Amino acid sequence: MLKHRYLIYAFSSVLIASLPIFQIVANAQEEPGCFILDSSGKVNRLDPLCKRDEQQKLKNAMKAQELYQQGFDLARRRLYKEAVETLTQAINLNPGFVEAHMVRADAQTLLGNLQGAVEDFQKAIDIYRARGQSQIADMLLVPLNSLQNEIKFNQENKGKPEVEDEPEGK
Repeated sequence: MLKHRYLIYAFSSVLIASLPIFQIVANAQEEPGCFILDSSGKVNRLDPLCKRDEQQKLKNAMKAQELYQQGFDLARRRLYKEAVETLTQAINLNPGFVEAHMVRADAQTLLGNLQGAVEDFQKAIDIYRARGQSQIADMLLVPLNSLQNEIKFNQENKGKPEVEDEPEGK
């Protein structure tokens, strides 16, 4: 019985001694912002570092949106090569920019780069699925499958001579 009291006392002492640390962690979790706990349990604010990172993300997103609009306009004007280049810049700034992947896929298709278009459609599908938007992802399977079938057809018929239609009178 004495041993159990000693264990309970020891456990309680450790628990009580650590309560201030738990209180700091709880307070830190309730406070918005960016912080780190040091080994003593003290909260160290990192807001200046986090704000810079957030500001850079915002700048990148805004620039990506601008590039996307330019790429979209270039594609509408049938300048597909330039559209692909501009949309690639937008995607490099914001890899999750699903609309840029889709417009670039269309432009790549029109340039004849079917494999590039497949990759863009697949990336767009992956992004939509990661966002929990499976219905949209499923709709993109139609153009993806069509492109994959066209690539397969082209590979199977590579090197085969083209067959001319027979004249109608025979």
